[in-house]
Amino acid sequence: MSLGRKSRIAGAFDRAQAYDAHAAIQRVAAERLANRIAAVEIDETAPALEIGCGTGFLTEALLATRPALRLTASDVAPAMLDRARARIGDRPGIDFSVLDGEHPGPPPADGWGLIASSLAFQWFEEPTSAIARLAETLAPGGCLAFTTLVAGTFAEWTAALDAVGLADVTRRHPRPEALVHPCKPDFHSEIVTYTLSEQHESGMAFLRALRAIGAATSWDRTASPAALRRAIERFEQEGASVRYEIAEILIQRKHG
Repeated sequence: MSLGRKSRIAGAFDRAQAYDAHAAIQRVAAERLANRIAAVEIDETAPALEIGCGTGFLTEALLATRPALRLTASDVAPAMLDRARARIGDRPGIDFSVLDGEHPGPPPADGWGLIASSLAFQWFEEPTSAIARLAETLAPGGCLAFTTLVAGTFAEWTAALDAVGLADVTRRHPRPEALVHPCKPDFHSEIVTYTLSEQHESGMAFLRALRAIGAATSWDRTASPAALRRAIERFEQEGASVRYEIAEILIQRKHG
């Protein structure tokens, strides 16, 4: 990811003081993922990493089901990490780290027992290659478990943007199968997809909701006010609702 874009994204999340009040979708996805992880056999004595912990929805849910985890919760946005730390409090075996999850640095000597992330990978510059790299850092039997946005997300909003010539303002997400394609044969992957919807009073209410959770950063260019107004009008004509297409993916390293 370019340093400029990465800085803008981190800054937007740092400013999202009302995140918890507007992040109903993110909370549901985190709780669903934690329940899925709870059913997976992993070595809880091995170190675990959470990428993009935000204010701690997934962190809290993970520790509720696996309180013995030796977990490092990380985020690229320092203010978000502070809110997660405040939510979780001081607990033995739990650390917090400002970290670029796309390039987290060397893993523990024996690999990660668990890498978990909820609705963060869509902010990666190259999510497919990042996922393959992260899988390679797993210990034998270790699991990479994550949710991310996939093709069809915000289809209603992107159609409105397309109609007024703003196709490159927002990111187009990949199909879920593409995200696990580079993983080697010594990994087993499972994909579950589901849809969550949000209804908004207006186009501006939708954009304000995105801004409130730090997710309003444009991808390649910023829309002019006039073009954005035209897109909002088109969006409202179609009902001002959006779908989140979410892939819940588990990649587990086979035992040697």
